[in-house]
Amino acid sequence: MKSFRDEYTLQAKDSVPEGVAFDARTGRFFATGLLSGTITQIDAGTGAEQPFFAPAGQPQQLTGAKVDEVRRRLWVCYSEIQNMLGGVHVFDVDTGARLASFELARGGICNDVALATDGVAYVTDSFQPVIYRVDLQAGAADEFVRDVRMSAPMGQFGLNGVAVSPDGAHVIGGFTSPSKLFVVPRAGGEVREISLEGDPFAPEGDPHFLGADGIVFIDDKLYVVHHGGVQQVTFTAPGYVAGTVKNRLVRESGLSTATVAEGRLYVIKSEVVRMVHMKQAPHLPFMIYEVPLDLFD
Repeated sequence: MKSFRDEYTLQAKDSVPEGVAFDARTGRFFATGLLSGTITQIDAGTGAEQPFFAPAGQPQQLTGAKVDEVRRRLWVCYSEIQNMLGGVHVFDVDTGARLASFELARGGICNDVALATDGVAYVTDSFQPVIYRVDLQAGAADEFVRDVRMSAPMGQFGLNGVAVSPDGAHVIGGFTSPSKLFVVPRAGGEVREISLEGDPFAPEGDPHFLGADGIVFIDDKLYVVHHGGVQQVTFTAPGYVAGTVKNRLVRESGLSTATVAEGRLYVIKSEVVRMVHMKQAPHLPFMIYEVPLDLFD
């Protein structure tokens, strides 16, 4: 087992490394480039960063990423915001070869991807009220669910992060504007907004909690990443329809999403809000760093 560091500094100066994933078998983090269209790999033991994928032509915007450790696949969302389309690329996580691409969104963009244990992927569309389902083995991709309740306000982001529940039976979608969570059974059924109590899930006027971005489970708790904070959701009802929220600030703002490495929560500081939405220079360096779980004790 590799010795993990508290943080990993990324070399890029302007790529906006929006997505992050981890491969436990080889001990590597992966960071995607929103502006550069590249993917880099970072050794968890040494911190050394190397290229994994670089586009041959005009770069697409790469965002959410997940590793299928069993099937040795790296799934990465791509979008072309100017053309309002998006999809997912699937890479061999060991060789870097691109194995497949699925175009999913027309009139929207693909933001994040979650994987079930059977290898099926679920992908969110930030501009349409849609979660897509992709079965790589069958070579099939289609809409898993479309529901008007998940519609994005005009000019804002709707669906963002996505996760498959620990029981494997539900898909949870994070929603940005305004911040909320939705749940839908994988077997099909009603889309429901999750009822949340405890700390406010969408604190009004708080610059740290601007809207739910990436989401990830550790054991039975869901962690929701915001620009300057992380929320822990403890579910309190069957079917993940209700939960209690704890809000915590983080030491470095500018976050977009998170991954899990050996049971530890690592976030990526991408500066998406400053660079993409506010058109301001980033607070460098970009980095991947740990948010200790005892922060929520």
